[in-house]
Amino acid sequence: MALRCESTVDVAATPEAVFPWLLDTDKVPRWQSGVQRYEPAQAGPLAVGSRIHEDLSVSGYGLQLELEVIRLAPPQRAELRFEGSGFRAVNQYSVAPAAGGSRVTWAIEGDATSFKARLIVPMVQSKLQEKLDGDLRRLRDLLAGKPAVA
Repeated sequence: MALRCESTVDVAATPEAVFPWLLDTDKVPRWQSGVQRYEPAQAGPLAVGSRIHEDLSVSGYGLQLELEVIRLAPPQRAELRFEGSGFRAVNQYSVAPAAGGSRVTWAIEGDATSFKARLIVPMVQSKLQEKLDGDLRRLRDLLAGKPAVA
């Protein structure tokens, strides 16, 4: 069963200021909800082929993921492929100049790879969409200097 969620928000910051927030290990947990662990698998700057370990909770479902950077074009685009907990998907981030700052889009596309995951896709899809929407609002508020609200 296919899974697709997408959310977009306008942010009062340049693409160059926004882009590090999408991938930096010290920034991602500040705006993405449910992140329990987000750390690089190896030392050094992120590049195509880099891997990131992420433990995430979405609506009570614990996911242990290994993200692989498959496209990195700062400050416009990044794509990270992941497989784990019965899912195979791609995180797609894009940042474009917009009036007053940037337009940030986050999309997740993928498929369930296990029977259990196929059963929960309908429940997870709506919760994942809520997560993307809320997380991008939190990113917008952080970059505007407002306190993050969970």
